[in-house]
Amino acid sequence: MMNTIAFQHLFSEENIYLIKDEFKASSSETSTPKVTEVMTPNFYQPKTKVIILLNTLQPAHTELLTKILTAVQLNLESVDLIELDKMDNIDLSQVFSQKSVKQVISFGIDLAKVQINFPLNNYQISENQGIKFIMSDTLSDLENDIPKKKALWTALKAMF
Repeated sequence: MMNTIAFQHLFSEENIYLIKDEFKASSSETSTPKVTEVMTPNFYQPKTKVIILLNTLQPAHTELLTKILTAVQLNLESVDLIELDKMDNIDLSQVFSQKSVKQVISFGIDLAKVQINFPLNNYQISENQGIKFIMSDTLSDLENDIPKKKALWTALKAMF
């Protein structure tokens, strides 16, 4: 049996492609082998100390996110922006062991989707293994909701 976790750590910064073998039954075989494809998570290697999670960054919401980041002396280039609609089966669980990420802001993303399993309450800072987390509503929900924007700002001031 292969140790898939060891392979994931060894090749975490490499692109790995699954090549499906095609099996042909010969006339002497009575059955074809069954091949099961297992979706293994892609371990994400952060490049900055701040991760922003969202489904997708719509052009209409780029300005809002830029303003939010500017308020805490950040910009889009100084954070890891993870758009889950563009990535398959991403796993952030290893960021705890790396100790490189300091803050994670989730805009409407349940952390279980990225293999982090602890509960968050909206607009409250939670800390786990030295990493601070904030759960926010989506950018589209924040756009015209002043109370939610104020709640996010209060949490961000405490985080940064």
